[in-house]
Amino acid sequence: MKIIYLGAEVPSNRTLLETTTANHVGVSYWRLMKRGLPKKSDYLLENYFGKDFYIYVHPGIPKGTRLDRLDLEVFAAEYEDFIANNIDRLTAFTEINGEWVPEDFVDNQRKTAWSEVPPGKFQPVWNPQTGLKGLKKLVDVYLDIAIPGDAIESNSQLASATRAHVIQDGTRFHALGCAKPDNLRQVKVESASTMSWMSPMLHGETIVWDGTRLVRYPKKMKEQARARYQGVYTKAGLDANKILEDDPQEVCKLAVWSYEQFEMRINTMNHSEDDELLSDNSEGSEVEQSGEMTPAVSDNKGVQMRKLEPRNPDEIVNLPVFGYDVKTEVDEHGVIKDIPVIQSQASSLRACDTCFVASNCPAFKPQSTCAFNLPVEVKTKEQLKSLINAIIEMQGQRVAFMRFAEEMNGGYADPNVSQEIDRLFKLIKTTKELDDSREFIRMTVERQGSAGVLSSIFGERAQVLNELPAGGLNEEQTTRIIKDLTEEK
Repeated sequence: MKIIYLGAEVPSNRTLLETTTANHVGVSYWRLMKRGLPKKSDYLLENYFGKDFYIYVHPGIPKGTRLDRLDLEVFAAEYEDFIANNIDRLTAFTEINGEWVPEDFVDNQRKTAWSEVPPGKFQPVWNPQTGLKGLKKLVDVYLDIAIPGDAIESNSQLASATRAHVIQDGTRFHALGCAKPDNLRQVKVESASTMSWMSPMLHGETIVWDGTRLVRYPKKMKEQARARYQGVYTKAGLDANKILEDDPQEVCKLAVWSYEQFEMRINTMNHSEDDELLSDNSEGSEVEQSGEMTPAVSDNKGVQMRKLEPRNPDEIVNLPVFGYDVKTEVDEHGVIKDIPVIQSQASSLRACDTCFVASNCPAFKPQSTCAFNLPVEVKTKEQLKSLINAIIEMQGQRVAFMRFAEEMNGGYADPNVSQEIDRLFKLIKTTKELDDSREFIRMTVERQGSAGVLSSIFGERAQVLNELPAGGLNEEQTTRIIKDLTEEK
């Protein structure tokens, strides 16, 4: 799998990528046209890109832009000329397609303009509106097929369908505008194009490979996030001070380096075991095509560190994360002390306006605290057992529903289902251990010297047990016993 870094039609972006080891780049014809193409000569990619670059061209019509039939045909004719003039230099290109593009226009383009193009360079784009049947028609004709990133996000059946076509037909799929690890582990693709490598410069995000995962932080977490990865910056050969100062070039280099590490990992990993380690906190959205232009001024530094002022002691209170109680105890010297005891906090600090599920919550109320509490208390063995039983039931429901989704997607084994089943078994094992009431005593006896085993265990008491009562037998009693034993009766 190869990561394709979009936005290379902008000279400053291209120059930035040249300072890294990334050499698979994407060029938008729409953006080239808007920036102004040469009027007296053709725009040749070989004049702007080094020989070590692999160039992928796409129409690049921004989301939300719709062309009428005449404008669409004019744009298509110019795009065809651009492809024809650069066919030897480019690695691959995609067609003009989308939900608003007429189907007959797409079919005509494939039969005329792209029918003579080398198969390995042309990538038809699957239109999600045609469904999986439309995807099957493309598989029957083309080896390489491009899939829009939005479709990977929304179509739950796409993962199993593409796996089947890869195994049965040898089809090679390419993700457009999508390099999120969670998506790339579901759909096996040969390449994935993205503009997210520019999000640190455009939106103040932080994208970093921490050694095992691709981590992505929003702008509001920048201050604490960037300070913790200074060792990573040194390993990547980057200037840590520039990154902490929010230098736009350096933070983009970090993102590119991080995507390269992720690319190497996903190409060598065992998907059935390691794919859950690919990413963490990587829910950032893909940068829109309208963000391809490098801003003249990039200032995402935010609020600078302020001078700290000491608090009035009367203003200092306990952090309202736990509940606190005071227990009075008497120590060994008879001194009475008040000992703080931490307890669970039933009340919540959540506010509706900033809640994660505000858009779907049935109790949402603007400018209000949360309507729900979580009165969980675990102080006895029975309470712990009840909590684990509740979690087991909840986990069992999750496994059943994920299994249902697996069946609906064609029955192909989903590694996520296996992971959830393993978690369910671990919870059941924990419950069994709590129910185990067996008691046993384990003794280890070590014998030293000439003393017997009983002496080693019981000490002087064993010697007392070996002695006769009343000081033993006297001479007369001993003679009588011997006589009784020797004389014949």
